[in-house]
Amino acid sequence: MADKLFNCRFAREFANVNLICFPWAGGGSNFYALWGKDLPDFIEVHAITLPGRESRFKEPCLKELNPLVDDLVEKIYNKFCKKKFAFFGHSLGSLLSFEVARKLKNKYNIEPLKMFISGASPSHSSYRKQDPKFGKMTDAEFKIFLEKLGGTPKEILDNDEIMELYLPALKADYCLLDQFDFQPEPGKVVVSCPIQMYDGDHDKKHDDDAWKELTSGTFSLQFLPGGHFFLKEKSNIDYLLDSISKNLA
Repeated sequence: MADKLFNCRFAREFANVNLICFPWAGGGSNFYALWGKDLPDFIEVHAITLPGRESRFKEPCLKELNPLVDDLVEKIYNKFCKKKFAFFGHSLGSLLSFEVARKLKNKYNIEPLKMFISGASPSHSSYRKQDPKFGKMTDAEFKIFLEKLGGTPKEILDNDEIMELYLPALKADYCLLDQFDFQPEPGKVVVSCPIQMYDGDHDKKHDDDAWKELTSGTFSLQFLPGGHFFLKEKSNIDYLLDSISKNLA
């Protein structure tokens, strides 16, 4: 199953860093997998494919967070425990990648070289109390939420047949967002790897200070033009790939 979990379109024979990318809610792996074409040869991209989409379309979507995280921890450890790796996650992917990182550290005492996160506040932030409870939304309410959020093309939102295929994975992922509840102990280091945060300058405010509290490593924040899905813009993709390359060089 690990071969279905990790989407690596551009294998790099001499890569010395593996960039493991975690999807946003409802997202697949292909967006990140394509980064492997444009990143330098020393970085190999492994984009995570969650159940219920792409090559795993026939598998049931996972609605429980802990089993998903535990499975990712074991698969990532088995594949990368003797290799250098870094994490990138956007929105849900930021939260998911951090859960995996802290459990890898707790269980196996290994960490990413660096974590790249964007578009989210961490689980212990008071900012997340303002988020709606997605598991309680009707399909109609959820569709209105998606329209306001952006990122889902209008032709998909207006097509009932496509939405019938698209909604199960999307709602399952948003149900996962309701379940992130990790609360760090005051003064206790959770991870020691550096964290680089990116955010859209027109997205809602995210709690960078709360992310900073979670690591004893360095923390930096960079705003890029755009809203919640700023990372889909070509100019921002170019910036992100350049920034990731420099950070991992």
